Amino acid sequence: MIDEQDPLARRDEAGLILAYAQAHAQLALLADRLERSPVRAPWSTRIALAERHALAWMDNATMSRDSLRINGIGRVTSTAFDLTYCRAAIGAPIALAALSGDAEQLISWLGIADRQGPGAGARVGDREEIVRSVEQWMAACGRLPPSPPLLQGCRMALLWRQHSPLVQGDLVASLLIGDRWGPGRWNGSIGGLIALGFRMTGSPWKLLAGVKLERAWLSAIIAGVRAHLDMETRLLGFAMRVRPVLERRKRTQGLKALLLFAMARPDVTSAQVARQLSMSAAGAIKLLGTAVSEGLLIERTGQSSFRSYYVPVSDKATSPAGADPARTLFEPDFWLDMA
Repeated sequence: MIDEQDPLARRDEAGLILAYAQAHAQLALLADRLERSPVRAPWSTRIALAERHALAWMDNATMSRDSLRINGIGRVTSTAFDLTYCRAAIGAPIALAALSGDAEQLISWLGIADRQGPGAGARVGDREEIVRSVEQWMAACGRLPPSPPLLQGCRMALLWRQHSPLVQGDLVASLLIGDRWGPGRWNGSIGGLIALGFRMTGSPWKLLAGVKLERAWLSAIIAGVRAHLDMETRLLGFAMRVRPVLERRKRTQGLKALLLFAMARPDVTSAQVARQLSMSAAGAIKLLGTAVSEGLLIERTGQSSFRSYYVPVSDKATSPAGADPARTLFEPDFWLDMA
């Protein structure tokens, strides 16, 4: 309830409403772009990578190149080298009813049922105690006043950190729960959107409470979405640079497949390309050489046995002169065909 006699309270409430509307609009835009973008297939993988790295950063875990695996269709999964707590829940579905009312299912979603490796977050003998703590957290959430999803997720996450049911990994667990209750309802977040936003804004959010925390939470959502949309812009700009090269060349199917494969990854090797495209090592090296000569890939290393290549999207892409972004975005072309 707003204190009508307190101008600061009225200003904070008005600012919160505006921030909520902006966050809501950004999430809607992200979901729409993921449905329509010609580069949605590699972009979805890049989103998953960015959010996983943000969660690892939040958890003070080291995310090496061996920590994650990207399969042939661009799905990102953890390996034994991923030390992030609650990693089993990243990108995994859970019903909102289970999230708020089924302690056993919630802790299984967080990976406690597995209890193997550093990401489990609890010792075997602690499970019953964890269930009791989670049930207490659920009861506290039930006493929260009604609020829209984005703010409710923030409040639930704060309560989780205050109850600390897991003892280890509660920070990441709280962000995964808050994201699932808010941004995770939309197409565009695998659980780390808010973590990505906090990483970008540098907000001291762990020291905040009340309206200040809620404002920081909404700002993190906006920043995370904008980071994802910026990556889509860069990938789309790269696709626009590829178009005239493919129009000029006669045989392009292998090159198309290679570039789509590379767009979804930080880098690729000739061995990965050979496996993905079912060709010989010599054929993969030749195809990569063609892409490099056309300026579509950049070679990262110089040793013949360990060469890796990446798509030049590290800087913000600008549309080529005379290009029509709307035409490029909605026109069916080979990027949509490959997706």
